Amino acid sequence: MMDSEAHEKRSPIITSSKQDISPHIANVSEMKHYLCGCCAAFNNVAITFPIQKVLFRQQLYGIKTRDAVLQLRRDGFRNLYRGILPPLLQKTTTLALMFGLYEDLSCLLRKHISSTPEFATRSMAALLAGTTEAIFTPLERVQTLLQDHKHHDKFTNTYQAFKALKCHGIREYYRGLIPVLFRNGFSNVLFFGLRGPIKEHLPTATTHSAHLVNDFICGGLLGAMLGILFFPVNVVKTRMQSQIGGEFQSFSKVFQKIWLERDRKLTNLFRGAHLNYHRSLISWGIINATYEFLLKIT
Repeated sequence: MMDSEAHEKRSPIITSSKQDISPHIANVSEMKHYLCGCCAAFNNVAITFPIQKVLFRQQLYGIKTRDAVLQLRRDGFRNLYRGILPPLLQKTTTLALMFGLYEDLSCLLRKHISSTPEFATRSMAALLAGTTEAIFTPLERVQTLLQDHKHHDKFTNTYQAFKALKCHGIREYYRGLIPVLFRNGFSNVLFFGLRGPIKEHLPTATTHSAHLVNDFICGGLLGAMLGILFFPVNVVKTRMQSQIGGEFQSFSKVFQKIWLERDRKLTNLFRGAHLNYHRSLISWGIINATYEFLLKIT
């Protein structure tokens, strides 16, 4: 498996001639997967946030792309990047954990349960890394509230949004946790499991620029595929997280409500999926290419 081979190549090898390496350099080497994931996320959010905002409006209200764009135009340029701080904090943190924990847990599991096939240990590592990311659900929750124009008059920044949820208790920050856990865990398994095989089928790269293009294509194709696959889960998650206070409804109950609202049509449920496809293609292309590039130069 290519992902496995890449991992073996990246692992730091300490020989007897390098026993005097400083602890500081060793620590940086151990943290490089986390740092590269963090930088890749920052690069991605800064570029694709406006596209994500159009998609969010479509997921929440089931409107067409043109209507979502018109909504943002009416809101004005001042509000275009409103709500960027939570996804910036969330993505830089969660992607650092996604890549870093995946590498660390893969090594740990392979070391302690060496009899288990590598495919199984890597899948388990990806699942655990994905579910760990859910700790930062409150950031995604606040992002949802800030992007919904119905809440524009209630709070104007991230701090006010967090404060507005405080009176409802800690549980309110984790509204929509179940779809987040499901999405994060299983999308990680597919991303890390398929990344190697997809890259193997791309033309052999002989230059740095060719490697960068291959990494972009590989990450983009995976991101687009997973974006479509988990799109209905995100629709339900967005609806759940747009609510402040009140009953905590189950995933199935919210899904049924949305299904009825959208006339029981699958096409209406996937409204915005085409934009999500292109956004994911660009986003995960940027993330994967940036991550692999930084990994090579660190």
